[in-house]
Amino acid sequence: MKAIHTSDWHIGQTFYGIDRSIEHLHFLEQLCHIVKKEQPDVFIISGDVYDSVAPSIASQKLYNRMLLQLHATLPEMKIVVTAGNHDSSSRLELNEELWSVFDVNIVGNIERRENIVNYERHIIEIKGPHNKPCCYIIAIPYIYHANYPAIDDDNISSKMYAFHQRLIDMVNERNSHNIPIIMTGHLAVSGANIKGHETTQMRLVYENIEELGKGYDYLALGHIHHPQQVIGTKNARYSGSPFPMSFDEDYQHSISVIEIEKHGDIPTIKVHKIEPLIPLCTIPSDGGGDINEVLQAIEQLDDKRSYVRVKLKVADVIPMNERRIIEEKFNDISSELCEISPVRQKLNSQKKEDTSSLDIQQLSPMEIAMDYYSRLYGCEMDDELKKMFFECMESVEKGEREKS
Repeated sequence: MKAIHTSDWHIGQTFYGIDRSIEHLHFLEQLCHIVKKEQPDVFIISGDVYDSVAPSIASQKLYNRMLLQLHATLPEMKIVVTAGNHDSSSRLELNEELWSVFDVNIVGNIERRENIVNYERHIIEIKGPHNKPCCYIIAIPYIYHANYPAIDDDNISSKMYAFHQRLIDMVNERNSHNIPIIMTGHLAVSGANIKGHETTQMRLVYENIEELGKGYDYLALGHIHHPQQVIGTKNARYSGSPFPMSFDEDYQHSISVIEIEKHGDIPTIKVHKIEPLIPLCTIPSDGGGDINEVLQAIEQLDDKRSYVRVKLKVADVIPMNERRIIEEKFNDISSELCEISPVRQKLNSQKKEDTSSLDIQQLSPMEIAMDYYSRLYGCEMDDELKKMFFECMESVEKGEREKS
């Protein structure tokens, strides 16, 4: 059997206020070409179809258009869509009966009937040519920890393992044809390369891959945008987002094509590159430059449209005159200036001892705040900011005294 694995489309994302619909359509054009060439039995989207749980009407129309065009490209191909953490599971499932006419299966959440989990809805038998079974899909969407079915052991790791393993065991019990088993998931696995997600690192909850059970032939993961094989495995992969969702996703984006002969075989994985319609670039590319280096880098931009982030070296804040000069340089070129990011220079004064190496009880709140500010911004906190912090601190202390 052959499957195409993709995820994290984020339809409806606005990039610095810019609508990205034409970029999704460019991705769709490449995707249909790959589908026509590869002739897969099943097409899998492992979560985050939308960028928002409340997508606009235009975003929903674009989603419909993409699925319908994929179906029209290869009508016999089955499509499986699972919800991600950015999706509304109920919204995705709203028209699932209608979508079933086009061989689209949608799984948004764990369904319960009178508090009994409907495990069957997660098991999808895919039939290939001559209506012959060719694989099973265990369709698992993004699941909040509190939503896993309860077991005697209330530990989240135990509940995750029990849920996934039960589904795998159910499929193995009925797998008389010894056909491949593919399981989906939308979560962050420990050890994954999260480049591009660093700004949201505190919100990522990591799970051990062992908690997802054993017995599947391929694990089609979503959530992490960097395409990658899960470390230490031959059958678990993030397909990644189809094109960069942030400037920090400065790597090649792609979709994955999976081939498995029979249950128990190691999958053959092929990658198809997806070329962005509008590339993202950061200038200067070596980590930032002064105003003259930035202007020189702008001069070297080609005539094609691109999204640009400028990294400007500054002592403190970005001078208004330098910001104006940079903005004016973009008036006559095709590239769009999205952001001027300050790269603050380190203090020239002797480096202070990091508060992390000191007994924090020996420092006053003001000293901690000043140290944190200087390490974060590369300059000293000014007198006005010190005064504001001191007044806030006094107000808090006064409130605590009044409570007591």
